Amino acid sequence: MATISLAHQLPTNPRSLTMVMRERYLVGAHIITALIALMFGIFMGPFQAFHRSPTFVRYFPSIPIFSYYYQAVTAHGVMNALFFTTFFIIGFTYFVVERSLQRKLRLGSLAWVAYVSMAVGLVMMLATLLTEPQRSAVLYTFYPPMIAPALFYFGLVLLALGSWIASAIVFLTYRDWRREHPGERVPLAVFILIVNLIVWDVATIGVAIELVFMLIPASLGILQTVEPQLGRTLFWFFGHPLVYFWLLPAYVSWYTMLPRQAGGKLFSEPLARVAFLMFLLFSVPVGLHHQFSDPGVSASSKGVHTLLTLIVSVPSFMTAFNVGAALENAGRNNGGKGLLGWVWKQRWGDPIVALQLFGMLTFIAGGFSGLINASSQLNATIHNTSWVPAHFHQTLGGAVTLTYISIVYWMLPAIRGRQLFSKKLALWQGITWFVGMTLFGLSMGEAGLAGAPRRAVTSAAPYLSERALFWLDVTAISGLILLISSILLYVNIVGTLFFSRRPVEAGEIPITTRSGDTRSPLWFERWGIWLGVLGLLLLMAYGPVFVEMLTYEWNILRYVPVINTPMR
Repeated sequence: MATISLAHQLPTNPRSLTMVMRERYLVGAHIITALIALMFGIFMGPFQAFHRSPTFVRYFPSIPIFSYYYQAVTAHGVMNALFFTTFFIIGFTYFVVERSLQRKLRLGSLAWVAYVSMAVGLVMMLATLLTEPQRSAVLYTFYPPMIAPALFYFGLVLLALGSWIASAIVFLTYRDWRREHPGERVPLAVFILIVNLIVWDVATIGVAIELVFMLIPASLGILQTVEPQLGRTLFWFFGHPLVYFWLLPAYVSWYTMLPRQAGGKLFSEPLARVAFLMFLLFSVPVGLHHQFSDPGVSASSKGVHTLLTLIVSVPSFMTAFNVGAALENAGRNNGGKGLLGWVWKQRWGDPIVALQLFGMLTFIAGGFSGLINASSQLNATIHNTSWVPAHFHQTLGGAVTLTYISIVYWMLPAIRGRQLFSKKLALWQGITWFVGMTLFGLSMGEAGLAGAPRRAVTSAAPYLSERALFWLDVTAISGLILLISSILLYVNIVGTLFFSRRPVEAGEIPITTRSGDTRSPLWFERWGIWLGVLGLLLLMAYGPVFVEMLTYEWNILRYVPVINTPMR
């Protein structure tokens, strides 16, 4: 019923019915599963905000979910930050690579193997969270010595395994295209996604070692003691590059899709490629800035990671300039005059454009708060306070999620073959999400500066100041706004899948099939060079850390017993 409308959107090389249907089912399965994972996690967020509000708890003291605060925190983090993002990114990557390169995926049948692996991992995780909520409440960071049931960790292993298979499929597809186009530059969107998968594959090595050699043996009773500092370091080897795994697909949209959607063009594609090579090199060896308060890491190692963290902000500023110039071009094409007239001439009434602009605005605040986190001296003030979730909700919950939702609003109709159920509803969903997340970032940040801790139940904490308690009440208001926005999101998704009847129109897929870049050197795509440089940076950043840590721990034997039942 929608095959013609999908096939005629390709400017060249019209694809067969088989390819169209395979794309619909494969990519559709990833996107729908991502949205299911998001649904389980997203509705846990507002209830955490309510539970941290002293006024809300005073008037509604007996809501059953309040008995499962830490379980809700775990489900919220794991479902949103790991399963939703990974399913979405893999599905989006398949879609963009096939459409941009105008070829089917190499070993495409293995893509279903990857999907099944990740889906089984999702089922395992959900089963653990629902059937053993107490033991599985180890939070998103799953630090040892708290140990969850083995099924929790096997779910994470299957997620990583499936993503590695998906990466191999994309790399092989790119290799085949490169052999057939030796003098051409790959489209920028594919270039960015290749960088993103390399970052993910390298980063997951750390958490895979932690899972296979520490957490799974402890959960099975094979290990009776664990080394918490080593576990934390292995987690953050993975944990901070994970942020860029979330962010770079949003950048794909900002760089390669939004300029066209907004009515302009990208300022500089060569500058974009330089920025993403910098992300590749400097986004992985930076994890220790999450451990500034840990005593088991030397000051010199923390200093190296501080420097690398500040360097990785440079491509973010390059992005702000490049994308900002593209938006100014679009605004002036739309009639903007004067110094800032182009701002008001953006397509604010188009939800696909507006949601990305809202995401950029939240990212400005989240980016600057991240620079504060990266400073050792300033970090001592905000470490483990609610400032930290304020920061990453502005980046992941704001910039990344709003951009992903914007992508869903055009990609899901393209796969389904039907137009979005309601553009007006989509716009209001984006507005309420932006307002709610902005208010959340402000209130949680202010509460953190007033001493409110992160993660912990704080609604009745006697040690908190009146100022902190006030801002936690404001956080509950932001949670209510975000709850309304979440409901609007799923009403639109269900409406698009089951009730929309209008076929999609030509030109609704903003994907470029050729690169307009003729100035970037072809050796930008000599990935062996960049992997070698990345290896040297990792050796410099983490080599001394692990040598110091393992030598000290093996000599002192400072291990602690595992805890199979975390405290509530």
